[in-house]
Amino acid sequence: APPEPAVMFERYTAHYHVRAAAGQGALYGVLILNEYVARKHFGADRWQILALMLIPATTQLMAGVWNPASSDTFVGRHPFRTLGVGLHALLALPLLSQADWSAWAFVWLAVTVLVAQMLLVPVQNTIVARNYRPAARGRWFGRAAAVQGAAVLLVSIPVGMWLDRDAEAWTLAYALAAGFGVYAYVQWGRLRRRRAQAVPSDMVTHPSAWTTLLRDRSFLAYEACFMVYGLGFLALQPVLPLYLVDDIGVSYTEVGIARGAIFWITMIAASPLAGRLADRIGILRLAGIGFLILGLFPLTLWALPNKLGMFLAFGIFGVAMACVNITWNLGPIAMARGRDPVPYLNAHLAAVGIRALIGMTVGTVLHSAFGTTPVFLGVVVLEILAAAMMFRMARREHGGLRP
Repeated sequence: APPEPAVMFERYTAHYHVRAAAGQGALYGVLILNEYVARKHFGADRWQILALMLIPATTQLMAGVWNPASSDTFVGRHPFRTLGVGLHALLALPLLSQADWSAWAFVWLAVTVLVAQMLLVPVQNTIVARNYRPAARGRWFGRAAAVQGAAVLLVSIPVGMWLDRDAEAWTLAYALAAGFGVYAYVQWGRLRRRRAQAVPSDMVTHPSAWTTLLRDRSFLAYEACFMVYGLGFLALQPVLPLYLVDDIGVSYTEVGIARGAIFWITMIAASPLAGRLADRIGILRLAGIGFLILGLFPLTLWALPNKLGMFLAFGIFGVAMACVNITWNLGPIAMARGRDPVPYLNAHLAAVGIRALIGMTVGTVLHSAFGTTPVFLGVVVLEILAAAMMFRMARREHGGLRP
């Protein structure tokens, strides 16, 4: 018998989804070095590195009020063509301009591209929500995540080695990233969205992202769990490049091996399993597992303050983020329970801006005043707390929110 139409549409979706994921992975294989290029090549200070991370994150707050990628404007009608292809092409500017770039110019270029990527996440995940059946969504997403990880792996290490030999080649590396980004968002733009099913009368969509968050108590509890996780995770981000460059003394190649090879090999291996676990044990339990494993990441860096510790820690980090990546992307869709997922996705994205503003700033201030140890150990405590909250929620929700 021929496959059901829903299965055929899933295969059609996966055809372009996997290609888009490969392009985004190759793009990230270059952009993964953003903070290290800023620090090592341009001599960026801690506040410029904070700006590089914090500005894109806090910009996500606008998604709670108005996200241009999902609005009824020209940008909203053609999000992948404008924010995707158009803004990612700017990464070729350093090569084409042949100008001397300052640390702040580099930061603003990277920020522009990162903002575009984040605003497109709800649009991408709406396609995932509509085009994949709930019972198979985790499996398909896990496969795409593994392909994305493989692309990061294939790009990040050669680029890191290349920049170690010729630091000025960063302009050509970012021009290649422009090509990868354009390819990825062209693939997303080719995907047709399945029509949304009629919403039952007792599941009327709330009119805005913030209203959705405040009226849906289960979703609010879910976001509270992610708020605690995210405060720890994001406090760690601006401290990592300072710790690895200044305290451990890593090279571009070693960063590529840790963040590119070890992290992504473990994430590639773990993502398909995490996707199947999401379908089997539920999104909430998988999130709790991911938070617990993530707590081991800074604990390992603190206990083994050397390059061997860094390599081991990034292996743990890869397993943790395989779980967190799937739950972060698919959780709001599951929490929507058949409603239009867009306000849930926009609220979820906007909440990242809140915790980034708090977490990254507090992490930078603590590191400046007291060093690395309080930040690392504080993150461990927050991840354990977030896991406990998520497991408690999983016991209340049917099947841990299995499809």
